Amino acid sequence: MSMGRDDAFEAALGVLRTRLRDGHLPPGSRIAASRLAASLHLSATPVREALSRLAGEGLVEERRRQGFFVRTLSGVDVADLYRMALAQLLILSGRDRGRRLPAPEALARPTDPVQATEAFFLAWVAAAGSRALVETYRTTVAQLGPVRRVEPLVFDDLAAESAELMSQAGAVEMPDLLQALRKFHGRRIQAADRLSAALNAGRKI
Repeated sequence: MSMGRDDAFEAALGVLRTRLRDGHLPPGSRIAASRLAASLHLSATPVREALSRLAGEGLVEERRRQGFFVRTLSGVDVADLYRMALAQLLILSGRDRGRRLPAPEALARPTDPVQATEAFFLAWVAAAGSRALVETYRTTVAQLGPVRRVEPLVFDDLAAESAELMSQAGAVEMPDLLQALRKFHGRRIQAADRLSAALNAGRKI
C-alpha cells in the first residue's frame, strides 16, 4: 500500500529530525534529497518539502542552486543557542514563580544523561501550557540537538550533573532553580568553542 503525501512528508521529516539531532549528518555536508528519498522508499518531493520545513526552522541551510546543507555551528552560534534556551526557561520560571519543577517519578527517565535533562526541561515547559513557549523551546532544543550529543566529548561529569538536577526536582525553590538553570547553561556557554570543535571535527578535546 502506497504512503499518502502527508504521511510521506511526516516520515521524511521525522527521519531527518532524528538524524540531525543525533549527529548522523555531518555539519556542512550536503543532503541529497534524491538519495535520501531512495533510502526511505519515498519520492523526492516530500523529502524536499521536509528539508524546506527544516530550513525554515534553522536546522538546515538552503543554498541557492546548490541544495540543502547541514548547518555548521561556530562557537558563537553554540553559545547563543544555549543563551536562548536559558532565556526561554527563565521566562517560564518568571511565569511559574512559586511553582515547583515536575517530580522525577512523573517523568520518563532515560539512562543517557543528555536525554534525561532534555526530557526534564521539555516536560517542565510543556506543563506550562503555553503553545508559543513550547514551540519556541522545542525549536531551540532541536537546533542544539547535535551539540548536546557531543557534550560527553567535552564534559566527563554529565551523569552526576543530571542526577543532581533530578534530585532537586519536585523540591527545589525558585532561587535554587534559577541558580541551577544558570549553572547548567553557563558552563556550556563557557565551553562553546570546545563544543563547536567537537561537533565539527568529531574528536575529543
